[in-house]
Amino acid sequence: MKRSASIHAFVALAALLAWLAAVVTLILNRRDSWALIPVLLGSLVTIVGTLLVCRFWIRRKRIPSYGTLFGVPLACACLLCVGPILWEACCYGAWYLLTPGYWQQAKGGFASLYLPIMLIGATSVLPAAAIVVYYQGRLKKDAPNVA
Repeated sequence: MKRSASIHAFVALAALLAWLAAVVTLILNRRDSWALIPVLLGSLVTIVGTLLVCRFWIRRKRIPSYGTLFGVPLACACLLCVGPILWEACCYGAWYLLTPGYWQQAKGGFASLYLPIMLIGATSVLPAAAIVVYYQGRLKKDAPNVA
């Protein structure tokens, strides 16, 4: 039992250190400084979302799964990249932003959203992994005689 709990703590610590290394790399790499604020914001939103989803599964007497690990960061990354576009379309009447013609112009199109979504999602998976692994280890430690 103790060994399983220590392995979960080690994996959670490794995920947090990898996330910290990615953030420090973004801070030191001035060429990609445009990515620092979205990555930090995406990580913060992912941490809050993962905590809420893990607490939801714990209240239902279930162990948080790895679907939480990939679903929450992807949803947060998409929300951060597409959210401002939808906000502008809804609040300011810029409905042309939602037409195919807008995305086919020379500004990169819809493919220009792939890189930010992948970057935010990849760095947000690390703190989400730490949270999910922490809760899995905590529940396995608290459960009596779980195989």
